[in-house]
Amino acid sequence: MRRRLISVRTLLLAVYLFAFCFTQSANAAEMNTALRRLAAAADKEGNLNLSWSQSTFSGSQGAALFQAAMNKKYGTKIRINFVPGADQPRIGTQLATEFSAGQKAHTDIYLGAALSITPLIDLDIFQQVNVKEFMPERSGVAVSELDNRFFRIITGMSGVTYNSQLAPIKPTRLDDFLRPEWKGKIASTPYAAGFDVLLANDVWGKDKTIEFVKKLSTQISGVMRCGESERIATGEFMALVMDCTGQDAITWQEKGAPLEQMIARDAAQKRYFYMSVPKHAQNPNTAKLFVTFMLSDEGQELSYKTWKADLHLLPKSKMGQSITALEKQGVKFAEVTLSWWRQHPEIDANRRELVKILTTKN
Repeated sequence: MRRRLISVRTLLLAVYLFAFCFTQSANAAEMNTALRRLAAAADKEGNLNLSWSQSTFSGSQGAALFQAAMNKKYGTKIRINFVPGADQPRIGTQLATEFSAGQKAHTDIYLGAALSITPLIDLDIFQQVNVKEFMPERSGVAVSELDNRFFRIITGMSGVTYNSQLAPIKPTRLDDFLRPEWKGKIASTPYAAGFDVLLANDVWGKDKTIEFVKKLSTQISGVMRCGESERIATGEFMALVMDCTGQDAITWQEKGAPLEQMIARDAAQKRYFYMSVPKHAQNPNTAKLFVTFMLSDEGQELSYKTWKADLHLLPKSKMGQSITALEKQGVKFAEVTLSWWRQHPEIDANRRELVKILTTKN
C-alpha cells in the first residue's frame, strides 16, 4: 500500500514537473531573440524597484500579481520591490534631483501623465527603449511617444464620478452641476483635475473655463483627491466634479456601491498614463522587460484587474469598447498626448488660477 502511495505521489510530481517545464518551454519558444536576451539580462539583475500610490495598480498587492505573471511569462525569477510613493510630480522631481546628483533612481520606472511628465521631458533623464523590437506584434500600434522614451500603458477618461442613488438628476453635461439641486453637495479636486485640458484654446479656452469654474466654486462644499471615492459612496458628497480618470467608479460598483461615471459630452477627454525608464535606473533591463510585459495581453489584463483601465488602442481593450460606444453616441474626445500638451502652454500658464478658485473658501 505504501509503495503504491509513493508511486502515485511520484507520478503526480512527474506530471507537475512536465507541465511546468512544458509551460516554460512554450513561453520561451514564443520569445524572439531580442526578447530572450532581454529576459536573460533582466533575470541576472533579479530585482525591480517600483514606486507609486497604493491606489495605483492595487499598490503592493498588485505588485505581487505582476511579479508572478511576468516571471511566468518570461521564465524569470525577478523580485519586485514595491514602496508606496508620493504623487506623480513629486516622484518626478525626486528622479530629476537624483539624476543631477549622479545618484541611482529610487524607482526603476516612472509612471505619470502629461501634466507631470512635461516638465521632465527637456531634462533628458529617460532612456530610449525599442519595445517593438521585443514585441513586433505591437508594430502597428502607437504605443510610444517622443523617440520611444514614453510608453502609453493605460487610457483614462476624465469625467464626473457621482452617487446615482443620491443624485437629483442623471447628469450628461458639466453645466448640469450648476443647477441648484447640487449646491453644497458636491466636491472638486484641489488640483483642478479635468479642468486643465479645458483651458486649451482648441477645447474651451481660458475665459470659458475660468468662468465655469468660478460658478462651480459656489456649488462645491469641499475638495477631495482622486482615489477617495468612498466619500461619494458613503454620501459625504454626491459627486466629484471633475475626476481624474474614473476607475474608482468601476471599483466601487463591484463592491455594490451606486457609483457611476459620467463622461461629459461637452468636456470629454482621453488621457494616457505613461511608463518610462530613467537613465539612472538601478535595474534598467528589468525595467524594460516590465514595460514590455505591461503592453502584452497578460499585462493589460492585469492592468484592468488591478486598476480598472487598459490601453484603448489594443485589440482586447475594455477601455476601447467603452470609448467606441461613446463615440458612436456622438461624443468627441480631446486626446491628451504629450505632444498635444506641449503644444498648449496656455494650460500650465492658467492652471494655477483654477486651483486658486477651487481651493479658496467663498
